[in-house]
Amino acid sequence: MSAHARIACAFALLASFACIFLAGCSANNTETLVVGPHQQRCQGFIEQDCFLVYNESEDTWELFYESISGFDFEPSFTYTLKVRLEDRGEDIQDVGRYAYHLVEVLKKVPATGNAP
Repeated sequence: MSAHARIACAFALLASFACIFLAGCSANNTETLVVGPHQQRCQGFIEQDCFLVYNESEDTWELFYESISGFDFEPSFTYTLKVRLEDRGEDIQDVGRYAYHLVEVLKKVPATGNAP
């Protein structure tokens, strides 16, 4: 194997490891959520406070039963968040399939009259 080929292989291997340790290369593991300005009591596995997340295709606010790791919620603001989804696997029970981790707060604005 030539020196050039060895360098190319080493770079490819390094890039693969970087993708694994930096939460994956695929854009499919992130989502944008719009979180409403207050939480609502809800019943999942246990009674808890749920976020209200805007469903654009339905033009409705829906209960969001998961926590968002790293997100410091303040009432009276509407947030647009970029979150990373971590697949917990199909065999997990009593929680959702995905764990949500805050990547970035894209927008934080005071709530308006049309928020839930």
